[in-house]
Amino acid sequence: MEAGRGVGFWLLAWLAAAALWMVFTDSVRPSEILAGAAVAALAATAFELVRRQRVAAQAMRPGLSIRAVLVLPRIFPDVLRLTRAAFVQLARRDAVVGRVVALPFGHSADNPEERATRAVAVGFGSIAPNTIIIGVDSESGQLLAHQLDPTGQGSDLDPMRLR
Repeated sequence: MEAGRGVGFWLLAWLAAAALWMVFTDSVRPSEILAGAAVAALAATAFELVRRQRVAAQAMRPGLSIRAVLVLPRIFPDVLRLTRAAFVQLARRDAVVGRVVALPFGHSADNPEERATRAVAVGFGSIAPNTIIIGVDSESGQLLAHQLDPTGQGSDLDPMRLR
């Protein structure tokens, strides 16, 4: 029963990865199709290995999933902010370098629930295009992020309020 489900999930992951490859390459040359099939097989195998571990799903609290979805509306203001920054740079010819910002985070990597919180913070914190979460420094317990157009607001670094 589990083997059949695994094959089904693998095929779905392979189809999704192959479709994504075709969208990105936009080519029907045989060499591109063969390369896409091989890359899709690797991606589907990695997906299936991670799916079978089920580490994050067991430790993920329901509230954490809801908070992750609430990050999606933050994409639109960030796109506008970066568009404005691009036009300002075009007009002034000043280099936009951004900055790295640290925020106290306090979630250790000792137990599965804390690891799930860190994974969600890093993964979903980078959805909005202005802020890219670099990771959580395990020694200092700080969330590190890069912002192209610095806002100076902690809520932009930790939009799910996971601290």
